[in-house]
Amino acid sequence: MLIKSQTEIQAPIEVVFSYLEDNDKQKEWMTGLEGTEYLTKFDISNPVGVKFKQKLREGNRIQEYEGQVTEYNKNNRISIQMNHPTFLINVSYNLQKISPNSSILYISEELTANTVSGKILSILFRVFMKKGLEKQMKALKQCAEKQL
Repeated sequence: MLIKSQTEIQAPIEVVFSYLEDNDKQKEWMTGLEGTEYLTKFDISNPVGVKFKQKLREGNRIQEYEGQVTEYNKNNRISIQMNHPTFLINVSYNLQKISPNSSILYISEELTANTVSGKILSILFRVFMKKGLEKQMKALKQCAEKQL
């Protein structure tokens, strides 16, 4: 299942990207994010391959997801892959500069079910996931734009 969304953000591309790569700033817009822990050495200049664990609040529970940075191009693109017992999740954030103070953020989120129950859940939760993604994009937009 592939979900895509995009939004124009009235902020420099560098500001927007900082909200994608900075763990503390991620907590400001990523719903339920409790924290990120690196499992392998983190190199900010080239984080491709770094493994991490994110703790996300889902209702009353905290769920842990292990992931890995799969692509990184400063101020342009960051992609991650996250593992869940039921799903494999690939998320890509792509930024395009419109002007010195304006950017377009494209997000692509692909879920691949690992189990039969995962396939059923992905069908049932498609609308919920799309709304969640749009809510996060709106929050990210607000965070980046308030920096100006």
